[in-house]
Amino acid sequence: MEDVETSYAALSRDSLKAASMEHGLQTTAVYWEGQMNSFRGVFGQATYGQKWTWKLVDDRIRSQWGLDSCDVAKDPEVFYGDRGYFRKYYGDKDVYEIEPTMKKFNFSFFPTGTADLFNRKAAGASRSDVIEAVMRSAAAVDKAATA
Repeated sequence: MEDVETSYAALSRDSLKAASMEHGLQTTAVYWEGQMNSFRGVFGQATYGQKWTWKLVDDRIRSQWGLDSCDVAKDPEVFYGDRGYFRKYYGDKDVYEIEPTMKKFNFSFFPTGTADLFNRKAAGASRSDVIEAVMRSAAAVDKAATA
């Protein structure tokens, strides 16, 4: 008959139930690496199949006490530099992407496309002509309002 020690060593080589304690028992790490906890978890059935985090409790307490009034993640507008951005939420206020806003209009006070390239002379109204016309129009409106 075979020795008990040698038969156990032969059988336990690939067995998880016969894990060695040489580097600590590693069978429970499978649950956490698969992002699951043990059956019923720490706080019962509600946490089964997921890792526990205090963030949900913390967010709830902060919102009840009004401590999250300055939380900028709740506002979709983001201002950085000279451009505007919006948060694109994916269900939760903590899961979002920041995307640039599109300009609705491109408007310029400066006349464009009016320079004659050969004579280097303005083919249309210059800036001073535009300002002069605006002032003349404002004066005419002012005179009409007072008369």
